[in-house]
Amino acid sequence: MSPAQLLRLAGLLAMVSAALSVLGDLLTLVVDVENPTLAASTSYAVVFGLYLLATVLLLLGLVGIYLHEAAAAGIVGVVGFLTAFAGTALVVGAIWFELFITPPLAVAAPSLADTELGLPGFILSFLLTGIGWLVFGVATFRARVYPRGAAILLIAGAVLSFIPIPLAGSVLSLAVAWLGFVLFTSMQASRAQPALAT
Repeated sequence: MSPAQLLRLAGLLAMVSAALSVLGDLLTLVVDVENPTLAASTSYAVVFGLYLLATVLLLLGLVGIYLHEAAAAGIVGVVGFLTAFAGTALVVGAIWFELFITPPLAVAAPSLADTELGLPGFILSFLLTGIGWLVFGVATFRARVYPRGAAILLIAGAVLSFIPIPLAGSVLSLAVAWLGFVLFTSMQASRAQPALAT
């Protein structure tokens, strides 16, 4: 697989990640994931299953999105990418815990499942992620490789990730989808150009 094909794949994975994440956000409007009595339900597993898959795909998409702008993004881009990647990787662990540990814990020890287990770790993970995506958004805005509107949406999504309101994460997801789409289509266009030249 050529580098252009890998970047195109990363763009596609970023778009799929965003779609799954938004779907998970929409489901939380009808599934009370904060209610520990529902932790063993199928709907709870579906929501966190979507989030887990979306976040893993996001890591893969982030690598491609960054590589496409790495030369123009400079040191701020490196810092933003590494912080966003590390924070997002930690969030994968938090979501994995919610999907695989919380449900059996809610059945075996409901009072324990109702406590805030690992709260400092969860807070650190989401704080690092928000800061990382914010810095990455600023670097993307300055690099001018992607549309400035996508970078502004990414910055807004990172800021909103600090506010516990419904669908706040969807703004970041929409920005990632936009960046992924641009990456996917620009790599398709660059692949098609040599064929046009012959």
